[in-house]
Amino acid sequence: MTARNGVPSPAAKKLDEAIERAIEGRPIVPERAAFIDAGTEYTEREMRRAAENGNAAVLVFADGSVQVIPPEEISGRKTIA
Repeated sequence: MTARNGVPSPAAKKLDEAIERAIEGRPIVPERAAFIDAGTEYTEREMRRAAENGNAAVLVFADGSVQVIPPEEISGRKTIA
């Protein structure tokens, strides 16, 4: 999750939204989750890291859509995103 030229990545934007929704009492993702930009060279590594820490991965695509993947599902995958 990074910013390029000062512009937040899709995952950074979705993280901000998730924090706001959780404060309002309307969470949109599991409490323990890692927000990861989909389709980057780091996606698979970050998903594995999330699973190793027992966290779900929230894959965030460029259009802002998300896919929440539980850690046990990540651990069982052969290829990721």
